[in-house]
Amino acid sequence: MNDINQNDGTVITVPEFKNCKELRLSVSGWHLAKARMKEVQNLVPANYSSLEFTFQEAWRESRRNAIIIGDAIKKAQQNIEEIKADIILTEIPKLLDELPKSANNTDFRRAIISKNPEYKQANEYLEQLQALLAHTESTMKVMENTSRFMKKQMDYIIRNGGMSLR
Repeated sequence: MNDINQNDGTVITVPEFKNCKELRLSVSGWHLAKARMKEVQNLVPANYSSLEFTFQEAWRESRRNAIIIGDAIKKAQQNIEEIKADIILTEIPKLLDELPKSANNTDFRRAIISKNPEYKQANEYLEQLQALLAHTESTMKVMENTSRFMKKQMDYIIRNGGMSLR
């Protein structure tokens, strides 16, 4: 997983792996919202709608990315299951031919599967996607909380005789 510096780092690229295609996630809305975060502290009615739009757009972008990542996670889990099936059906029977029947147990199979390099790579890929999803969801929460804060600030300004939004 790496950032592409095209458009000032506004695209996160996750490389392809087995059945999972390369992911290109736009994060330009995140960057814009992050850059405008200071303006939220000094919120005035004149720029409320512009700020709200920026944070809502960043939330929508995050939501789109979360859906794409969620789909990639499902495909990565399918890859892991396919790799496990291949190991169980091909590698383990070969190893069991050389060992006594008592070696055929759950611990033995689990050990063989966990030592497989392709299985390890698939698990690492899945963990990277899960971490990216957690980051995306936390970004969504920040955008939600910021929008909620701005709405409360505007309500406070209007109730206390501040400038109106018109």
